[in-house]
Amino acid sequence: MTSKETIAAISDVVKTYVTAMSAGNRAELERIFFEDASEVGHYEGKLLWNSRDAFIRMCEDEAGNSGEASWAILSLSVHGDIAVVHVEDDWAGMRFDDILTMLNHEGAWRIVSKVYRIRHEEAP
Repeated sequence: MTSKETIAAISDVVKTYVTAMSAGNRAELERIFFEDASEVGHYEGKLLWNSRDAFIRMCEDEAGNSGEASWAILSLSVHGDIAVVHVEDDWAGMRFDDILTMLNHEGAWRIVSKVYRIRHEEAP
């Protein structure tokens, strides 16, 4: 069984992820994403495969346009030192399903990858 402390720690990373993404906060995003992390999904009909730094630059560019962070964890699964989190969030006027894979490394949960889809039928 997953401890309450583990769930709280992962939830804190998710909260940091969404708020830092909306604010374009480079330092916080760098802290919670591994350097070689990627962001993958379809955007405007094309496959977008961003490095962590390209993703952060997009967040910085959109910082004033995202409004207050709106999000919810829809599911969370922990298997030892790995976790998978399904997050619904709003960013840059769009609603997303984000799947975050995480690894607990050196006592901290960090994001390994983000795969997303835009919920076109449910835009905010």
